[in-house]
Amino acid sequence: MIVRCIQIISPTSGEVVNDHPGIRVGVEYPVLEVITTASRVLIRIPERPDVLVERDSPGLWDAAMFTVVSGQLPDCWVAGLEDGQVTLAPKEWQRSGYWEDYFDGEPSAGADYERLRAEVLSQA
Repeated sequence: MIVRCIQIISPTSGEVVNDHPGIRVGVEYPVLEVITTASRVLIRIPERPDVLVERDSPGLWDAAMFTVVSGQLPDCWVAGLEDGQVTLAPKEWQRSGYWEDYFDGEPSAGADYERLRAEVLSQA
């Protein structure tokens, strides 16, 4: 799945802003994960989809910031449901505590991320 940023919504204030260091209007991004909550839809995109960085910091962004360019879903995505939240992502990323482990630098979470990120990007 590929999306194009059409506006920037501040992750802290929820207001539309002119710029943000983590994302740019007009740029297309591959979607790593989709998360729905009771009040909004979030998408996770890689920090730098165009280059392989030593440690990617994939961010969650409000889906209202994007329009879909390609709706093709990666083969490794599965639907998950926990605490009223629906997630579309690789199963390994859906386990409770996965993203905390990843951002804390836990090696197996990092290895799972790199492997599955490559798979998602190859199908974007």
